[in-house]
Amino acid sequence: MALDMKIGLDAKKLMRDLSALSEKEIPKAAANALNRLATGARLQIQDRMREVFDNPTPFTLNGFFTRPARSNNLEAWVATRDYAPKGTPAIRYLGPEIRGGQRDMKKFEKALRAVSGGQYIVPGKDAPLDQYGNLSRGLMTQILSRLNLMADPTSNMSAAVVGRLAKRGRNARGQRSEYFIARERGNGRPIGIYKLLAPGKVGEIIRFVPRPPTYKAVLPVEDIVNQTIARRQDRIVQEEIIKAFRRRGLQ
Repeated sequence: MALDMKIGLDAKKLMRDLSALSEKEIPKAAANALNRLATGARLQIQDRMREVFDNPTPFTLNGFFTRPARSNNLEAWVATRDYAPKGTPAIRYLGPEIRGGQRDMKKFEKALRAVSGGQYIVPGKDAPLDQYGNLSRGLMTQILSRLNLMADPTSNMSAAVVGRLAKRGRNARGQRSEYFIARERGNGRPIGIYKLLAPGKVGEIIRFVPRPPTYKAVLPVEDIVNQTIARRQDRIVQEEIIKAFRRRGLQ
């Protein structure tokens, strides 16, 4: 006996489901896909930072954020944080790492211009560094506080210490504290901030450099974002469309 199996669809119900899907779920699915792609690109940027930077700070790693898409605005963004309530926005010092070239002067460097002659800074050989290899905020605050108390240039140093510095080609210029400005002998150019560590012993905490540090581009953000999207977009869009169909009870 022949077996005939009739397979049919409720055309009207199917059209209603597809219409609802196109009007509501499809834009939502597209927004979800865009947001997944943007988040994935941001995480790829963070991964690259961990590869090219030596122990980057959480502040640096969070220098980028995602601005999400919505059903009525199908655009997602990977953007830089351009504002930092306490300190320098990450994009200001990441710019040379992204594009290459010289970096801008940091806030702390600007605060030191009166004593550095407008020079840039690098940690001195005796500088205490934080876990990320940077001068800590507490140390910078302490230095600024001491430098604001400038009085007699050699008031807190013995003649022996001043003489020892002079023999090394430096003239002491400082303040009534353990920190003082070291200068080149003869022309008086400030060369750094030193600290009296013990009687007769000084340490180089900050070294002044006349030219801004120059960087090679190691964080090509635009390439990272574009490559991440190109590699993942087909799969992620397909996954979100399938989710939308399943929410409507369609397979």
